[in-house]
Amino acid sequence: MSQKPYPKLNILFFLIYLLLSCLATVSIANEGPALLKKTEKKEKLREEDLVIKEIDINDLTIKKYLNIDLVKSIFNEATSFGEIDETTLSVPVYQNEIEIGFLFETFDVTRGLGYSRRPFNLAVGVDNKGIIRNVKLLKHVEPIAILGRTDQDFIDYLDQYKNTNLKSGISLTLELTGADIEGDSVAMRETAGEVDSLTKIDGVSRTTTSSLLFMDAIMRGARKIARQKNIILDKNDLGNFIDLELYNQQDWKGLINDKSLSLKTISIFDLQESFKNKKLDAPRSIRFKGEEELFVNIYMANVSPAGIGVNILGRRWFDQYISAGRNVDDQVYYIAFEGKNWISLEDRIGKIIENKNILLKQGNIEISIDKKLFKELPFNHAKNSPNIAGQGLIYISSKYKLNPQMPIDLVYKINNKENNSIYLNTLYALPKSYYLKEFVEVNNSNKKESNTINTIWKNNKLNILLLIITTILSSAILIFNNSITKNRKLFFSIRVLFLSWIVVWLGWIVGGQLSIIHLVNLFKLGANFGGDITTFLIEPVILLLGLITILSLFIWGRALFCGWLCPFGALQEILAIISRNIGIKQIILPKKIDQKLRYIKYILLMTIIIGSLLEINFINYFYNIEPFKTAITLRFIAPYKVVMWAVLLLLVNLYLERAYCRFLCPLGGGLALLGKVRLISFLKRKKECGNPCKACNQVCPTGAIQNTGKIDMNECLGCLDCQVMYNDYDKCPPLVAIRKEIKV
Repeated sequence: MSQKPYPKLNILFFLIYLLLSCLATVSIANEGPALLKKTEKKEKLREEDLVIKEIDINDLTIKKYLNIDLVKSIFNEATSFGEIDETTLSVPVYQNEIEIGFLFETFDVTRGLGYSRRPFNLAVGVDNKGIIRNVKLLKHVEPIAILGRTDQDFIDYLDQYKNTNLKSGISLTLELTGADIEGDSVAMRETAGEVDSLTKIDGVSRTTTSSLLFMDAIMRGARKIARQKNIILDKNDLGNFIDLELYNQQDWKGLINDKSLSLKTISIFDLQESFKNKKLDAPRSIRFKGEEELFVNIYMANVSPAGIGVNILGRRWFDQYISAGRNVDDQVYYIAFEGKNWISLEDRIGKIIENKNILLKQGNIEISIDKKLFKELPFNHAKNSPNIAGQGLIYISSKYKLNPQMPIDLVYKINNKENNSIYLNTLYALPKSYYLKEFVEVNNSNKKESNTINTIWKNNKLNILLLIITTILSSAILIFNNSITKNRKLFFSIRVLFLSWIVVWLGWIVGGQLSIIHLVNLFKLGANFGGDITTFLIEPVILLLGLITILSLFIWGRALFCGWLCPFGALQEILAIISRNIGIKQIILPKKIDQKLRYIKYILLMTIIIGSLLEINFINYFYNIEPFKTAITLRFIAPYKVVMWAVLLLLVNLYLERAYCRFLCPLGGGLALLGKVRLISFLKRKKECGNPCKACNQVCPTGAIQNTGKIDMNECLGCLDCQVMYNDYDKCPPLVAIRKEIKV
């Protein structure tokens, strides 16, 4: 411990240099430099605003990339291409002067934004039969390096769209390969209705949101232009009869005023009269309510047109649940219930669906809505919407023969205690402003169950069980630490074995590494800034590990995760143990420098969170600070720059234990701040600690023990090294003195 603090400080300067280098660049693959360069001008950051933006043909992105080589890479038989069509924003493609299709750039046509909230650019070719010929990645700024992905992953993903028929929606699946779930796949979006004819495409794992947004832009843009060019995708294509692209921003009240959204108000009196007219007893929960009280407001809308669907669901949900992910003959209806008295009777919308108490009627057609046709929504994105008690989407394919231009009756059945029923009717008619031409019904038949997120959870039972056991064991170690740390050798063996298990199983096999991205998404969800819960649900281990970490903050602060359940932290500690055993001298930083460097992680944390919430583009580069995906999830099979960064951090760790955790980890900084809610002090101290004894200070790998003997829990990782010293009669000075007195 008498080593000088200054040798090898040049490593820290090299660390800072590489950090700045990683912030300035991101990993690139084959077409990297062209793909990842910064945009030359700023676009707005909301799809809704971009949709209605006037587009100057001279500013089209396609003009920057359009050349015969690009055209031939999409249509290999092409010999030339024409001028940009100002109406469709597409380019005609020719083979010997015969038009064979068209090419467009997705941002020009859809104005879609990526996960980074910045534009991405894809070139898409569609032939005159409505078949996607190919898709080429031109440019993007998605934060893929920290997610362990390269541009080549996106390129391979887009290759799957070759020869895709536009009439079929895309079921974007996540292939469950590797050690998690072998040889299975699951749909990334959970919808309902008839899904057997959807085209399955395997998304890029760990960048699911980007995969979904790419798909939406490809399909929505291609279908839009195909319809404008009178390419018949299907004789039952809803877009032939209904204007699916017409869009104007409206709030909830505006949708009701123009009858895009129907409203049926039913009072307690109305309900009681309905039961009375049928000579039935009303349910007890409403029998003694005031007659003037509201029982329920029932809302209904056809959300297949963007002008209705986007205003109720938001652009992201509309694309995911209605537009590109569904066949062209699908109709989707939104229903919602508002009212405290309705809740007291029905409790939840799922209950009335399970009981098949919702019907759709049109003429002689009657459709009983069950769980196969219905998707419940937790909330909507409509502006100024009321406090909805239950809502969801009904998916109807053409086999049911519903005419979207004719009124549709929503029938809501209510049962009393004796299971006798009354029926409440809500009539809905799509506004005529959405009509294109007279609807012709055609019967198609298709049946098949879709894979859902439930499949992931069912197939992850073993991993979930092992995580629970792992959590119980680590919690037991912290709870009974005073007993376990009395035997130095036993504790050391337990510690090494447990850390090895975390690195190998939780890290390298399962990929269970929490990231600052997860914390940012949590903040976005909480602040209603567009965070996506789906990114959590498709990774059960990550979701459960996150919940465990949050709950543990109230007991041990950051100690359970940072000290026992973080794979990268465990890898660092194992390497540090090896380095000490082979005689590598440790660097001891001067106290002032050490304290100042610790602020870096908090600065990075606030920069990332604020920048992400404000959707500042450059913030994506800061995600590359984390080495977790490179070192843990991908086991160093990643682009060389991020591998160099991860290796450098581990090399520094050999000389300065847990350097990344102490100085750079924004996730650790966030958990430290959240860990201030800790309710107990689980680490014991003696009155001699700090004055005069400083033995524990020397063994703390993170320098969390202050000169006064007090432990700074913001910096403590819960490794329990200080507790081993605390209980050691051979090394703890106060205990050594006691032992000597006993011998005398």
